[in-house]
Amino acid sequence: MMTDYKRLPTPNGGKPFEHPSHAQAFAMVVRLNETGLFAWDEWVEVFSDEIARSPAAPDETADQAYYRQWVSAIDRHLISLGVLTEGDMTERAAVWRQAYLNTPHGEPIALANATCAPRHTHHHSRVRGPIAVSTASVQAPETSTA
Repeated sequence: MMTDYKRLPTPNGGKPFEHPSHAQAFAMVVRLNETGLFAWDEWVEVFSDEIARSPAAPDETADQAYYRQWVSAIDRHLISLGVLTEGDMTERAAVWRQAYLNTPHGEPIALANATCAPRHTHHHSRVRGPIAVSTASVQAPETSTA
């Protein structure tokens, strides 16, 4: 039986997920269940075990803890099913980290950036002189009368 998710309460200002990554993590588990990789009851057991194993930290919101536990549970479950290995997870995390580091601020992260950083472009003109922070520290340039 599938739950009507549109009717669930939404504590995040009417949005069902606080961050897009939360929606993606949720959708991934739903999709893996729909493809038959595991039964929903099996997922509930795995997720419940993760919540018990790794409760919310004092500095986490309930939402942060929930999705940290959700992602950790799916990682552990995919490893236990033999779909992934621990090495696969470590390698993929390193690739995403490098892609993140190579991506210019404000642009979407793409895995292609892990091996080839895009050219950084700047949206401002190049400054060709000193920059004054305060008008009190700015002096008029001296001119020669030669």
